[in-house]
This record gives sequence, C-alpha cells and structure tokens, in this order.
Amino acid sequence: MGIFGKSSRAKSQHSATTLIAKGCSINGKFRVESNMQVDGTVEGEIHVDKTLIISESGRAVGEIFAKHLVINGEFEGTCHAAKIEILRRGKVTGTIYSDDLSIEQGGRFNGVTHPAENNTDNKSVVELADKVKEVKAQETKVQEMKDHEPKVAAKK
Repeated sequence: MGIFGKSSRAKSQHSATTLIAKGCSINGKFRVESNMQVDGTVEGEIHVDKTLIISESGRAVGEIFAKHLVINGEFEGTCHAAKIEILRRGKVTGTIYSDDLSIEQGGRFNGVTHPAENNTDNKSVVELADKVKEVKAQETKVQEMKDHEPKVAAKK
C-alpha cells in the first residue's frame, strides 16, 4: 500500500509520548493526555495525565500537574503529582505537593514540600469541620432570636 494506507496509521494515540526535543524552547499552557518528555526547555503551566519526564538536558519552569513526575534535569516552580522522583542529575527549586517523593543520591532539592492537595481524607475532615461550624452558627442565631422574642404574659 501507499504511504496513506491503513497499515501505516498509528493504532493508538493514547500510548504516544509528546517530546519536546533538545534545542527546542516553548512557553505557554499545555495539556497532554498521555506522557510527555522534555529534552529542551518548557515554561508555563503543564498538565500531564500520566508521566512527565524532564531528561538530563531538559529544563522546565512554571507549574506542573502530573500523575508521575521524573526529574533528571532542572525544574523551577511548583509541582503537583501523586509520585515525584528526583534522579541523580535532577535539580529542583520550588514547592512540591505530593505524598510520594523520592530523591536519589546526587539529586538536589531546594524548597518546601506539602502533602498532596487532593488528599480526600483531609478534604473530608475539613468539610466536616466546616459543616460543624455552620451548624453551631445556625444554633447560635436561633438561640439569639429566642432570647430577643417579646415575652407575652398569659392573662387570667
């Protein structure tokens, strides 16, 4: 068949990895439904549904949201990921939101870490505490209204 035949078509785009090649520099807001590898430079807000790899030659600056983040190059900014790995050549400066962080010997991290923001257990506790505060505030208002009601004496 020719170059446009059925056999030459990609079977699945879901398994594709988006590659930002060495020497390439892009900036903006990105959304990738599968994996992404950065060998060049990326600046901006990056959303990756699966794994984002910043290779040894790669550099990313900005805010990253990914399921799994592997850093062997440089990252500066804020990242939110279920799992973050800083490899031996990785350098991270900024803020990390994750419950699973590992740093290989030789890897560097300068910044602060926080638990993942999407932790459903913590969210439920906060929501419950807010509900309790709401109920108590409503009870206080009802009590204040009762205290200020005019007293009517019963006539004999």
